[in-house]
Amino acid sequence: MNLESNAYGVLLAAIASTAWAVFVYFIKRALMNAPVLKVTAAMTSVNAALVTLIAVFFISFEDFWSVTATTLMFAFLAGFFHIGISRTFYYRAIHRIGPNRSIPIALTYPVVTAVGASFMLGETPTLSIFTGLAILLVGITLIVQAEPSRETEAEARGARWQLFGWISAGVTSLLWGVAAIFFKKASLNLHPLATAATALWVGAATASLLMALDRGGEESRGPIPASAWKWIFAAAVCQTIAVPFYNFAFVHTLAVRVTAIISAQPLIVLLLGWLFLREIENITPRLVLGALLTVAGTIVVIT
Repeated sequence: MNLESNAYGVLLAAIASTAWAVFVYFIKRALMNAPVLKVTAAMTSVNAALVTLIAVFFISFEDFWSVTATTLMFAFLAGFFHIGISRTFYYRAIHRIGPNRSIPIALTYPVVTAVGASFMLGETPTLSIFTGLAILLVGITLIVQAEPSRETEAEARGARWQLFGWISAGVTSLLWGVAAIFFKKASLNLHPLATAATALWVGAATASLLMALDRGGEESRGPIPASAWKWIFAAAVCQTIAVPFYNFAFVHTLAVRVTAIISAQPLIVLLLGWLFLREIENITPRLVLGALLTVAGTIVVIT
């Protein structure tokens, strides 16, 4: 891997990370007074349509089909886990405990990949892994102990409702950690835009199925408010930028570098939360320190 290609990959990963950070602000707005599962299915479907439209102009149909069944399987698995299942948990976490609390925990997913590879593939755990995990644990503890967001809905629902938000953020991290490997494997043999489009449509179908299975439950009941659609489209545009750039980055640089850059996203989210969500996001010194430590711990583990 030459220096120019590596720098290009780092730039692509940085663009993806920034787009995802801005996306969090938009999806938080879209989820206000809206059914989470319906918003997830709608936003993912719009996201898939936009990426497919871009793919049609830049790649041929052969790029979609002239691949092995194994490569397509990895793209499908990435869509099922990273897009369909994880987004459902991710948006629930954002909705219940706020972006500045859920993102630092969800973005520890590179640790899952690094630690899993170390233990499951027979590799000897390094001192940096144990050190990073210790820093990470302190950071998560500080975030959980930080004062909750000032949303009246969160206060009214109580601790149990918020607890599921914390659990959802943790599940998101686990799912992303596993799915990162699927995205990497698929993007090496399938055009990154084709990988993104395939994964997103699988994710949209999965999200729609989860919404249907909820059978009128609390998080799928009622229509999406008209006021939410502008935020859904804005969020979909951010995802349309982020997902293909994320896949392209894997092609040009090491996966560990891509995930390290993505894992620094909570710092951008904190800044956006302070600028745009101060009326509902209770950003305290403990929360900021916790986010910094989770980022630092994650990077120590994977580097």
